[in-house]
Amino acid sequence: MQAISTICCITGGGPVGMMLGLLLARAGVEVVVLEKHADFLRDFRGDPIHPSTLGLL
Repeated sequence: MQAISTICCITGGGPVGMMLGLLLARAGVEVVVLEKHADFLRDFRGDPIHPSTLGLL
């Protein structure tokens, strides 16, 4: 296991976690997003994302 040092750790790579990670990274904050699933193939992933937000991602 590798140790990682960061300023901000977001738990969960859902729509909110990914958007927060993106916004913080754009603001220059060192951020790591942790997600327990290896992929994003679950049916509800992305359902609540507005098309304009999806465009940002």
